[in-house]
Amino acid sequence: MNFVMNLYLYALLTKTLKRTAGRMRVWVGSALGAALFVLLLFVPGLPVFIKRFAGPTAVSMAVTAWIFRIRQIPALCRATGYLYMYAFVFGGMMKFLFSGTGFLHKAQGSIWYILGAGMLGYQVAGWWLRELKKRKNVTVCRVRLCGDRDGIWLDALVDTGNSLREPVGGKPVSVVEAGVLDRLEGVKKPEKLKLIPYRSIGRENGLMEGYEVPEIVIDHEGEMLRREKVIVGISRTEISTDGRYQMILHPDLYRE
Repeated sequence: MNFVMNLYLYALLTKTLKRTAGRMRVWVGSALGAALFVLLLFVPGLPVFIKRFAGPTAVSMAVTAWIFRIRQIPALCRATGYLYMYAFVFGGMMKFLFSGTGFLHKAQGSIWYILGAGMLGYQVAGWWLRELKKRKNVTVCRVRLCGDRDGIWLDALVDTGNSLREPVGGKPVSVVEAGVLDRLEGVKKPEKLKLIPYRSIGRENGLMEGYEVPEIVIDHEGEMLRREKVIVGISRTEISTDGRYQMILHPDLYRE
């Protein structure tokens, strides 16, 4: 039973986190977590605090880190927090269903009714997460552009509608305001120049000046993502009229 509940919870976590985890990895992690939870209960001499609180928390964090390949502590704590939130909601929903309705109260010992209630909770939570993602259209993150010896931090808009790519290699192209790359040593070299075709309102076809930046570092919700040899185009107009961000980040670079 714990194994099936773990499957529901980790499947929801996959929808929440901007990470991918294979089905086999989720299945193995769910089974491993369930087995370790049971093992904790039968280890002699362990204090109750470890059996019921510290131990299960450590198991959840370890399994979550393995399934989603999380290495940073802040990202792991955030993922585990989501996991416990879903577990709390599932527990409350099942208690309500089996205690508040006469029909289900009589059948609460049946594994099929328990699994059915879990599936119902999974579908409802999945729908809720999809609605949240639809409403959360704007993502602004911190990005560090690195030159040969230095680097600068910018606020960047993750534009899901940005399909700009460098025509030769097909690499995704991000865009910064004019003057930004002038502040980086060794970036604007002739051999790194790229001409990027683009279309915009008021100008059907154009060529954007761009350069290959050695590396960028993206603050992905507390976890640092590094991308090497990134193409960055130069916009001759303001990217944000209110100055909220100075860069448009290609969505492919933001995905893990």
